[in-house]
Formats: sequence, structure tokens, C-alpha cells
Amino acid sequence: MKISLFFNPSLLKVSIFAIFFACFASIPLWANAGFFSNLANIFISGEVQAFEKEVVLADGAIHNSQTIPLLIASIDPDMKNLKDSPIVTIVENEAISSTDFFVGSGLESISSGGITTYIVKKGDTLSEIAEEFDVSTNTIRWENNISGQNIKIGQKLTILPVTGVRHTIKKGDSLSKIAAQYDAEIEDILIFNGISKIDVLKQGDILIIPNGVIKVSTSKASSSSKVSTSTTSSTSIVAGYYIRPAVGSITSPYGSRRGGFHYGVDIGNSRGTSVVASASGKVIEVVNYCKEGKSSCGGRYGNYITIEHSNGTKTKYAHLQKVSVSIGQNVSQGEQVGTIGNTGRSTGPHLHFEVIKSNGATMKPPVY
Repeated sequence: MKISLFFNPSLLKVSIFAIFFACFASIPLWANAGFFSNLANIFISGEVQAFEKEVVLADGAIHNSQTIPLLIASIDPDMKNLKDSPIVTIVENEAISSTDFFVGSGLESISSGGITTYIVKKGDTLSEIAEEFDVSTNTIRWENNISGQNIKIGQKLTILPVTGVRHTIKKGDSLSKIAAQYDAEIEDILIFNGISKIDVLKQGDILIIPNGVIKVSTSKASSSSKVSTSTTSSTSIVAGYYIRPAVGSITSPYGSRRGGFHYGVDIGNSRGTSVVASASGKVIEVVNYCKEGKSSCGGRYGNYITIEHSNGTKTKYAHLQKVSVSIGQNVSQGEQVGTIGNTGRSTGPHLHFEVIKSNGATMKPPVY
């Protein structure tokens, strides 16, 4: 009789239900990670431990559920052959681009932020050395006390990391005084040198003045030196003299970076977008042989053109896909000179646009 009661199916069902009800009723009291871990250990601890010990990857390493690496794609994206497709792209120092295609910015400057020494080799010219180091010829002249184009084989040249001048702090110097002396911007000096307005300038310290110029007295300057050292007055940049050379978003603005300087603005748009002359003038430089992927071509600017204008300034249009003009050609404001591309040191299709003053220093394009 006792045995038949113990195996009674109805009684067994009631007992199992009572056990499960007691467990679930107590969940609020032990509802934490430890509860679920303990519950797993009670029922399947043996199987779980055995399973985790048996996860072996192709590299021979043994992993468990906590240490197993994430899966990664087996094919890297081919950025060079990426077509301009309707996607949203995040660009340098900017938020999301709303231009609906893959755009980029330039990496023309290779400056380490330090001053270097260059030994003149046979066949070198001052302009070629300046282009190699991405500084103006006047920057090299001023730093090395050179007049004209006079350099000789074996000569050691001190090359600054950026177009501008070097200044040694003297007694009584202030940031505003230094900026005025070299026709430079205080903010550019602060950013490039990694200092703030509250930092104390110590006598004997060295500052690099980005885009700084050494002013020459008119009475002491010859007519030839005036052209290379005088500053293009801001009064000559009248409203409307320049127009925007291409449509698109600004993917990298003009100005100083820590240890570097971006001499122009980058305008992102799709390959083949029209580029026009910002002002009327004469084409004086053309590079049109660069292929996409050759980052050092054209002095890192890829295909580019330079136009000289009647007010003494020049404009540069870089990273072009196609060049539509030739050296010596006169162009009118708004006339197409090329198309946006991705040649030289570039992260994607865009136009690098510069305005260069007669002394070699650059200025922020007034149309931005």
C-alpha cells in the first residue's frame, strides 16, 4: 500500500509543481547574476565546463565563452577602387557629411614639427628645395640669410617645419607684439607651438611663427627684393575679387595645427566635379601626370595648377583628377580649369585650394 501511494502519478505531479512554484516564488529574493550562475551550475555545470574546455580555434589556442575573440571580416575594403556611392561619410575634423558620396581631405604636409638641416646637392635649386619641404622660398632665404637664388653644393640649409620665420624671445616681447612684427595671427602662433595665452614667454625661448614674414623697409629694398619680401596688403583683397572654385563641404579648414599648418581649405565632392578659376589670371604651374594611389606625386599635391593674378597673389588648385589648362594660358574668373580628384596625399576626392601672397605666405581664402 505504501509503495503504490509513493508512485501515484497524481501525487508525483503535485510534488513537482510544488517544487517549481517554490523556486519561482523565491526569484525576487535572489534575482542576480549569482542566482542564474548557481542555477546553471546545479543543472549543467559538468556539461558547461566540458564545452568551454573544448573550444579550440585554428591558431591552436583554447578559449572559453569569456575569452573567445570576435569574428572579423575576411576581406578588407578596397578604398582605392571604392566608387562614389550614396553613403554618409565622416570626414576629418567634421561631423557627418551630407554630400551623399565618399569625400576626403589632404595630407600634404609631412612636417614633424621640428627644424631640419639640408645639405645642397648638385642640381638643386632653391625653389625645388622649398617645394620638397613644403615651405616658401622666402622662408629658406630669411632663415639662412640668402639673397636671390644663391646656393652652392655642400651648403647647409636650416629648414623650418612650416612657411614662416623663427623668433627668439627677447626682453619685453609679448604675443601681440611678435604677431604684429611678423604680420601673423596670435592664434596660429599659440596652436603651432602648443602654448596658451597665459604661458610666460621666457627670454631665449624659440617660437616658430607660421606664415610670418620679415618686413623690409621700402627705402632699403631694391625693386627686385620688394617683390619677394613685401606683404600683400589686405586692402588689395577687395570684396568679390575671388569666388569659390568648387561646390562641396569643407573637409579640412585653413590654419594652424600643433606642429603643422594647413595652407588652404579642402572642399570635398565627387570625382569629376568642376573646378573653376577663383580669379582671372595666368596659369604659371601645371602638374597633370599623377595617378591615383601615387601619394608623393606632385610634391604630395597630386595633379595641380597655379594661377597668378594681377593683385600679386597666386591661387593653387590641387588633387585634381583632370587638368583642363596649360602653362601660359590666360583664364577668366569662373572658367573651368580642372575637375576634383583624389591624386597625391589624399584621403578621398576633394579640392585643396590655396591663396598665396607675393611673399610666399598664405592667407585664409576670403570666400570661406
